[in-house]
Amino acid sequence: MSQARQIWFGGSGLAFAAVLIWSRDTQWMSAAADTLPLALGIPLAFILGRPWHAGTTAWGPLQKIGTALGLLSLGVGWIIGNLTVLSAGWTLLAMSWAGRVFQNKPRRARLGLLLLLSFPWLVIEWQSIGWAFRLSSAVTAEEFFKLLQMPAQRSGTNINVMGVPIEIEAACAGWNLLQLTLLAGVSFGAHEIQSPLRFGFLMCLLPAVVWLSNVFRILLLSGIALSFDVEVASGAIHGLTGIAVLGTVLAMTKGLCTLLDTRRRVISTLVTAT
Repeated sequence: MSQARQIWFGGSGLAFAAVLIWSRDTQWMSAAADTLPLALGIPLAFILGRPWHAGTTAWGPLQKIGTALGLLSLGVGWIIGNLTVLSAGWTLLAMSWAGRVFQNKPRRARLGLLLLLSFPWLVIEWQSIGWAFRLSSAVTAEEFFKLLQMPAQRSGTNINVMGVPIEIEAACAGWNLLQLTLLAGVSFGAHEIQSPLRFGFLMCLLPAVVWLSNVFRILLLSGIALSFDVEVASGAIHGLTGIAVLGTVLAMTKGLCTLLDTRRRVISTLVTAT
């Protein structure tokens, strides 16, 4: 098979498999506004990985193992209905295919993480971590109100502040926001940060950024509920604060990438010195 046909058939097969994975478990439709943007990770990986110069590369042992594990994971994941396994299998196949038909490029391997985050496996199958987000946010909010000498009592993820009930529901967990932020973080840092160690440090910081932003949103909505009414805080303002927090998180992520990009900082210092 010619190089062009390998690229065409391989790319078409991966695109079809991606559609099947998204349609395997449609729970994401209940929060489509938060989860559907994750699919943009695949075209983002294509854009960030450019230029894609065709070049046949001999299959090494790692590529052969990756292909075999990818096919096995896709089969097992489809049978048991596990979106995490399906996403991992698809990512392994995509990276093996790209390594086979395209010339290598520095830091392109990081795009595998971007591809992995392009499916809603985290928000669907790892809700226990989302519960931990909600509970820890509720505990922090309760301590904050007590610090301000405001009577506050917490029961699970529900807080009663000065007689006003504040419910931290799943929509306030910031859980959907976590995967989207991780996706954005990989996109920002994939090529901006040269050091693998600093790139890994960025990935470790992103969940903390999301959590802090989520706590801030809870405190903001609580302040609105206390100042006006619970219905006001749970209305249109609730959605607007979510959009505002997402924008803030993405801006903070971009800022972290700039701080961690030592190459850019050195260049800026040299320009300033001259």
